[in-house]
Amino acid sequence: MKKVLFRIAISKLLLVAVLLLSLALCYVPDQPYHVPGADIAQQNFHVIEFNDEGQPHNPAQLAGLKARISQSSAKPELLIFIHGWHHSAKPDDENFIAFQQFYQQMAQSDAQRNLIGLYIGWRGDKFDPLWLDGSTDASSQVEALDFPTIFQRKSVARRIGKSGFSALLDELDGLVSAGQLQRYTVLGHSLGGAVALHGSKDRISKAIKAGEDNPNLFILLNPAVRASEYRPMDELLSVDRQKPAMVVLQSKGDYALKEAWSWLRDGERVMGNSWAITHDIDRCVRGDCSIALNIPKALAEHDATPGCMMTLAKSGWKIRARLQARRTVQSCGDANMQAVWVLAVSDDIISGHNGILTPDHAVALSEIMAKIDLHRNQLPVVQRQLKQAEQQAEALLTGAAP
Repeated sequence: MKKVLFRIAISKLLLVAVLLLSLALCYVPDQPYHVPGADIAQQNFHVIEFNDEGQPHNPAQLAGLKARISQSSAKPELLIFIHGWHHSAKPDDENFIAFQQFYQQMAQSDAQRNLIGLYIGWRGDKFDPLWLDGSTDASSQVEALDFPTIFQRKSVARRIGKSGFSALLDELDGLVSAGQLQRYTVLGHSLGGAVALHGSKDRISKAIKAGEDNPNLFILLNPAVRASEYRPMDELLSVDRQKPAMVVLQSKGDYALKEAWSWLRDGERVMGNSWAITHDIDRCVRGDCSIALNIPKALAEHDATPGCMMTLAKSGWKIRARLQARRTVQSCGDANMQAVWVLAVSDDIISGHNGILTPDHAVALSEIMAKIDLHRNQLPVVQRQLKQAEQQAEALLTGAAP
């Protein structure tokens, strides 16, 4: 009997030792991965990293970015990406590599923008049991198994957003006001969306209440943000009643946020899967939005109403205003005037939780920015004339007024 009890005790000790060793091996240090070089002011791709307290790991990273901006002959634009859960600024991180490629594609296709890429890094995992990490799989069902680890990281993401990232935006806003920077566009994914939201929502609200037209744009991709965190932004209308200050894209096939989050949070929904939705976005048939569809009469009448259906012709995407999802949206005009657009996205546009930063997404973002520029009269003259000619030709083909 004593031998049996001894063996059980040894087995328990071995199990505890294995668990402790596992935790030690999968611990992720809170450290920076990039040291600015002597040529930092000449580089077009930059990295700024924050620690868990929301403070910059290396102030020289921001100094290098500001030096690059100040030395530019033409006003540059910033394309900023904030990674989320499981990721970091390690050079071999999947998000880091994907954003480099995404930025390079946009910089080549939109050479007139003088585009600078900025990757925001932070410790997306404190402990990372690799056998549960499905972050490299866009349609992962495994990732939800270690979903409880997201909540500890979410408090860090909120802290970074309110402190370090907000302070960074203060710096960038100063450069925009001084005429050194054209604007910045922020892409925040998952917990990076939480960083972006908490770093921007107060400044967006303040600007709108002051009647200031903010040239910048925040795009949240499958953000790990509760619907309650979004209030009271749902009551804000854009200053020009056309361009939103923030766009939220939530994939309909995002199992992690739409299923696992709701289960762990006792039915509480994320922002992109709630009453907050203002629009739906789907891919046109064969990517051609001119193809007529046999759809129900009510939907056809909705689409024919001005402002209810918009298309991105080059990307082959269609955007429908969703009515009566919330009390303040009773017409397509109401939906389009919201300062924040929350779009439910078909899974063939954003695949699951991690299907982001694809070449198609780069094309779509370029197309969106061109439309914004045309509206704000910021495109170079030749490009503006070409865009206007394209719009006139499209209007003639559809029978609409130019």
